[in-house]
Formats: sequence, C-alpha cells, structure tokens
Amino acid sequence: MDLWEGFIPYPETICSGFRLIQEWAPRVGYDERELVRQCLDGNQDACTSLVQDYARMVGTVIWRATGDHGSVEDLAQETFLRVFRGLRYFDARAKLSTWIYTIAHRVAIDHLRQVRLKPDTKYVDPGSDVVSGFSRTAVAPDSNPETAAAHDELDRIVRAQLETLPEKYRLPLVYATLEELDYQTIGAMLKVKPGTVKTLVFRARQLLRERVELALGQRSEGTHAT
Repeated sequence: MDLWEGFIPYPETICSGFRLIQEWAPRVGYDERELVRQCLDGNQDACTSLVQDYARMVGTVIWRATGDHGSVEDLAQETFLRVFRGLRYFDARAKLSTWIYTIAHRVAIDHLRQVRLKPDTKYVDPGSDVVSGFSRTAVAPDSNPETAAAHDELDRIVRAQLETLPEKYRLPLVYATLEELDYQTIGAMLKVKPGTVKTLVFRARQLLRERVELALGQRSEGTHAT
C-alpha cells in the first residue's frame, strides 16, 4: 500500500488515554514487543515498519466502518498519530494489531459522528463482502444479461438495506467479513465479549435478510402495479 510512502510518524509518545486492552485479548508476540521498543526508542525504520505492517488493514477497517473512501487516508494518518502518541502506554498483554485496529475503529466512529452533524451528508456503504455474499445466495450471476441485471439490482438493494441497520449490528457484520478480524479481535474493538459479537453478527444477518426480502416484495408489488 503506497498510501504511507514518505509518511514519518512522530516519535514522541504522548499519552492520549488509550488503554484498549480487554481481558480476553491474546498476548503480544515477542517480535511485536521488540518493534514497540524500537519505536519508543525513536527508531524511524521501526516506526515506518509498523505503519507498513498495519496500514492496509487500518485503511480497510476505516473504509468498512465509514464508507467514506475519500477520508480513508486522513483518518488512517490520524489513527497512526494516535498510535505513536499512546505507544508507551500500550499494554504488552494485548495483541498489537488488535490495539491498533481498535484505535482505527474509534477514529472511524468519531468521523461518523462528525459527519452526521453536518447537513446533506449520507453514509455510502463501501461494497463489503457481506453484500456480494448475500447476493450470491439469491441470484447466481451468469452470462445471461437479465440475470446479471437482477444480480446488480439485488446488490443495490442489499447495500441500501445494510445502510439502514443500526450501528450496533452493521459494524460487527461488516467487520466480520474481513479475513484478519475474528470475533475475538472484533470484540476487543467494540468492547464486548466474542460471544456477543457472534450474536450480533447472527442478528445482523437476520435483520438484513428480513429488510432485503421486504424491499424485494415492495419492488415486486410496484412493478406489478405499473
């Protein structure tokens, strides 16, 4: 990801109040502890390595949470600034990636709250795998133009209905589609137990399916009416 080429994070580690450890978080690995130590010592190569290691997933988490592609770079930079400012307070009982993704999640949520205060703004879903996965179960795309058009229309409906889900359900669902985020990691990010994440994802899928089926029914009734 060349987004971070030339980005030099601040070496200072001013406390920003980040104590993002949950009791179920896995312990940090030795290599991660060494990377943290080198960053705290002001080693710019180590700081650059940390950014390069986690920039892709940080950007992905922010994108999935906000749907705002144009703000990903700025929000990712804000995430890493917070990471380096709070790094000396990082608890070695935690997994470094989980800690960083939790900060990215909080940055994304702060951004969403600011956007919602502005008039004429609208959340746009980033086209997550939850959409394509749901669609494939309903319409199998093939070379038939009519089938392909139906598949695209279903994608649009699913995206629209995903947008209507309460944040409590939408975020666990879109995070659960990311390969590097398991329920344990998502639980740490959302400050809930992994079992709760599983329940939220299950309920989110139910709600999404119900809303999509309702939207499809209304669309069908409108088509017949015309």
